Amino acid sequence: MKRFILIAMIALAAAGAWAQGTLGEFQTGFQTFAVDMAATLSYNATVGNNWSDAYIGKLPHFGVGLALGVTAVPVDSLKPLFAEIGDGSIPDVLKKTGMPIPAAALSAKIGGIILPFDIGIKAMILPPEATEALSAQGIAADYKLFGGNIRIGLVKEGLLFPDVSFGAGYNRLTGSMLFSLDVPDQTFYYNDGTERSIVAGDPDINMNWTTDSYDFTLQVSKKLLFLRPFAGLGYSIGKSKVEGGFQATMLYDADGSGVGSTPVAMTPEEWNTIKQQLISAGYDVSALSADGFLVSAENNDPVLRVYGGLSLDLLILSLDLQGVIVPKTKSLGASAMIRVQL
Repeated sequence: MKRFILIAMIALAAAGAWAQGTLGEFQTGFQTFAVDMAATLSYNATVGNNWSDAYIGKLPHFGVGLALGVTAVPVDSLKPLFAEIGDGSIPDVLKKTGMPIPAAALSAKIGGIILPFDIGIKAMILPPEATEALSAQGIAADYKLFGGNIRIGLVKEGLLFPDVSFGAGYNRLTGSMLFSLDVPDQTFYYNDGTERSIVAGDPDINMNWTTDSYDFTLQVSKKLLFLRPFAGLGYSIGKSKVEGGFQATMLYDADGSGVGSTPVAMTPEEWNTIKQQLISAGYDVSALSADGFLVSAENNDPVLRVYGGLSLDLLILSLDLQGVIVPKTKSLGASAMIRVQL
């Protein structure tokens, strides 16, 4: 788990190592990536919701388990971002599946009373061991996921019929990452009538994300001896926001001589003037300050996904393996869960 989160976080951080260019190019490249990352987060947050059983049955049935997963930002969304990095090439490890975003949740479900339904809750925060492992690599990271759902049995499993259920739930996902990366000062040019520049001195990569997702599912499953294949459709709606940029000592073109001038450190008061220049020139500077800047993107588009998999059930122990695809973007995801279930 620690190694998986570390690899994924480093992949995200590497995407922040932009080369010099215009502020507009930086914003455009990042926002293209961030819009699709925001959409990916809406179903990344559903990890732990869907167990192999379409529903686990009425009381006294219950279970608890740990789910680990990953979803990927589509590779086409990375092209504008990596166009600002070095020679613009996307690393081979990302070309086939896109950029991985990890997910994890402790999940529990209990059967309902009288009617055929179950109720589930889940939660996860980044454990101290993972935080320490990331910190040793120069990454300050945070991860919080909370959610709950209810699944109503529509068809009861029998000799010929599978279990069929309809589910609805809510998920709240927040995360952040501050990554010290050995990159040179990053210079961005802008034009407010004069070619000017701002410089992020000794920059650290800074990213934050938040998702509020409402998820609806239709799932079918059938027990075959000790195996249980399952499949379903999921539909996520809500809003996700992604911010990315630099925490840095901000420098600016003090004398207005433009490209080639020597930038100097700015005070908060001076930055207010520069901020107004950027706003007047049409730049998104809602999160710019003397300590760095963030570019943000939001996505509230619904996301339809198709998922399915297989579980191995041995007495009270179950192992679920699940794959996910989003038909619209061809984005892929996968998860595994081990649980105790009665």
